Amino acid sequence: MQNNIKIIFVDIDWTILDHKVHEFDMPSIEALKKAQKNGIQVYLCTARPYLSVKQTGLLNLLKPNGIVCTNGAVAFINDKLLYSLNIPNDVVRETIKVCNRHNAVLEYCDEKMRYFNRKTNKYVDNYFSVYAEVVPEVKKYNNENVSAMLLMAPRKYDEKMKKELPKGLDYFRFDDFGVDIKWHEHDPNKGYGVINVLKELKINKENAMAIGDDYGDLDMFKEVGLSVSLENGKPEVKAKADYVTKAVDQSGVAYALKHFNIIK
Repeated sequence: MQNNIKIIFVDIDWTILDHKVHEFDMPSIEALKKAQKNGIQVYLCTARPYLSVKQTGLLNLLKPNGIVCTNGAVAFINDKLLYSLNIPNDVVRETIKVCNRHNAVLEYCDEKMRYFNRKTNKYVDNYFSVYAEVVPEVKKYNNENVSAMLLMAPRKYDEKMKKELPKGLDYFRFDDFGVDIKWHEHDPNKGYGVINVLKELKINKENAMAIGDDYGDLDMFKEVGLSVSLENGKPEVKAKADYVTKAVDQSGVAYALKHFNIIK
């Protein structure tokens, strides 16, 4: 099968990172590196903020041509910032104030760093036990750019938080102990990142490929010419993909790149 792919956008978690064994799928990492040698650009496209990506160790294994991170709120071409969608400073300050009032831990992220408003607690421990993250440092907010906020608290916090948080914030619970706090004026997604990277690089949609497994990857699927889901992907993601490859524990990314003759 022939292709005219010039750029690949690839998700991280459950796509090249297998959480069952907490290890990267090295055959797929090597396949992406081969694609780069063949002149194809490789972009990581993830909900993780930049520092979280770095702390996984992935950047020691693969040197991507760029990163779309923080679920599309931030993008880099090589190591140069392309854009950052920031939440107003006064909204961030008020959000932190509300969280402090309830002894709730909030992670806030700028373009490359991530911080906690206060020391960790049992709810953070529960969240991090699933996602195997590195605990950020505690830092007082000083009007830095903030592109994302993550509340780590159980469902019993929902009613009071929704009532007290500043207007204009969207409260999206995605986990028993994890809530994305989003600014409604720029609800970022991976598709937004793909659009802006392709525009900057002057690459047509038809020449772009996206590989992922979860609901957030559907937005990037819409903005590329070829979309690929892992076999371990959500049913809706597999249904929308142009092609379903093998699961992450069977090196699905590498299998797809060979299937489309991107590598031998």
